[in-house]
Amino acid sequence: ALPGIGRWTAEIYLMFAESPAEVFAAGYLALQEAARIAWGLPARPRDADLRALAEGWRPWRAVAARALWAYYRLAKSREGVL
Repeated sequence: ALPGIGRWTAEIYLMFAESPAEVFAAGYLALQEAARIAWGLPARPRDADLRALAEGWRPWRAVAARALWAYYRLAKSREGVL
């Protein structure tokens, strides 16, 4: 445990620096928003809800996260946000 380093920071670091296919940063708002848009949810799923949704993606959850990020960027660029 390091001050200022929590679960989200560790998961993002692992996904991009270590690249294990299993890491999934469900607390990341962009992933939550991408899931909301993709599945037509009324609200962004909470961390625990998105983790539950991603269970079926094991052992490739990091790959799914990257796909969701790409989808988020596309969706937001169409809205003129990005």
